[in-house]
Amino acid sequence: MTRRLFLAWLIALGFVSFWPGGAASALGAVRGDFNGDGSADLAVGVPGEDVGGVDGAGAINVLYGGPDGLSGTGNQLWSQDSAAVLDRGETFDDFGYALASGDFNGDGRDDLAVGVPNESVGSASVAGAVNVLYGGPDGLSATGNQLWSQGSAGILDAAEANDEFGIALSAGDLNGDGRDDLAVGVPGEDVGGIDDPGAVNILYGSAGGLSATGNQFWSQDSPGVLDAPGVSEFFGQALAIGDLNGDGRGDLAVGVPYEDVADRPLAGAVNVLYGGAGGLSATGNQFWHQNRAGVRGVPEQPDFFGWSLSAGDLNGDGSDDLAVGVLNESVKGAGNAGAVNVLYGSAGGLSATGNQLWSQDSAGVANAADPGDNFGAALAAGDLNGDGRADLAVGVPRESVTNRRGAGAVSVLYGGAEGLSATGNQLWSQDSPGVLGGAEQFDDFGDALSAGDLNGDGSADLAVGVPREDIGTIDSPGRVNMLYGGAGGLSAAGNQLWDQDSAGVLDAVERGDQFGFALAAG
Repeated sequence: MTRRLFLAWLIALGFVSFWPGGAASALGAVRGDFNGDGSADLAVGVPGEDVGGVDGAGAINVLYGGPDGLSGTGNQLWSQDSAAVLDRGETFDDFGYALASGDFNGDGRDDLAVGVPNESVGSASVAGAVNVLYGGPDGLSATGNQLWSQGSAGILDAAEANDEFGIALSAGDLNGDGRDDLAVGVPGEDVGGIDDPGAVNILYGSAGGLSATGNQFWSQDSPGVLDAPGVSEFFGQALAIGDLNGDGRGDLAVGVPYEDVADRPLAGAVNVLYGGAGGLSATGNQFWHQNRAGVRGVPEQPDFFGWSLSAGDLNGDGSDDLAVGVLNESVKGAGNAGAVNVLYGSAGGLSATGNQLWSQDSAGVANAADPGDNFGAALAAGDLNGDGRADLAVGVPRESVTNRRGAGAVSVLYGGAEGLSATGNQLWSQDSPGVLGGAEQFDDFGDALSAGDLNGDGSADLAVGVPREDIGTIDSPGRVNMLYGGAGGLSAAGNQLWDQDSAGVLDAVERGDQFGFALAAG
């Protein structure tokens, strides 16, 4: 069964109340800077885009940052039909379903990995692939672009039907060589004769960009990795790379949101693999869930712990911390309200010490937990107030806003010496004072998030995907709201609303494009 069919089944049963979008995490200084000008840029996934008359082939728009934030100047539209880009657009490929930016060749400019999870590889339908575009002085270009799949020469395993290679992506320097590496989720991978336990492929960076040299294939069946593969667990649906033990090398968190825990189906879990001079290894790997000693919360069916992930240094101690979305967590009787577990890093890696469980029912947090809100559907960590500690944006895409069901909102929790707190927390929606757009039913504001310093002022800014926003009479072409950070955190000052009808932006709004489904600014 493909992940999409499995999700459709869960939706029909009422276990999932919305179709998932993308999530991105912000790590490092200025990430997502494709042209090396010191301001991050924004890649926007448009997986429903029709290309050359081909339905749902998918595309990405790229908007470039500068002193005044994003502008339409020099913006780009990329697809598999763009000149010199490898492969070609095919029906429902979903190019742009997932995005990750990282400096894969170490030239000081970020590059972009684009997930194409429904790509056919040979005769294997929905095997999945990843296109990689490299940055340069003028931004992304087709020069040296790559197409990776499990059918690529030297890549471990083999492309098979319904693997969905590329449905999740994360970039970071796993071996400390100064070049970023790429983790690729393959949640539909069959392992040891078991259907869909899932896997992750790792491609390492080099002076020439990503290569097959030393690539790895990880699953819960890999030697030494905790737990064991089970049917339809979808290991690799969510990924986040961060330096969880402060040793200067990235570590990988892998969401296994359909994992059974303590006989509770779909409670969810997260595997963590630590980086080293040789890249990832099973040494010291961890397995986290709400049934682990000291971790807040209780595993329930279907919590989906690990649905989304983001890493950042929330307490400024030099080790990154991990936020884990628990999409369907029940909160005081409110089913599917959602929550976020936070595990803090240390020299020994993640531990339960000081861990937190956040929801809209947490003391001091704006709003209230309601059934079906899906707090934690998307996460993004970034230093929104420039104080040297990361803050956490939490998507609540099914939040009702002024009686508009599913309009969506974003909750922001700020970091401090003790980690996240409710002090100064914010709740943003398209009905927030001064914010462009207007909250409408089923917009799903907050379905995708990404944080990066788009104006180069030292504070991260927040891109918010609104992929099902209607524009005029057109259904779900999608939009992106930009909120800019500063010493006081996010504010409505200078906020922007982008879509494919914005001045100068390439292409035009069309039904079902879902502009903003995935985002990468960092």
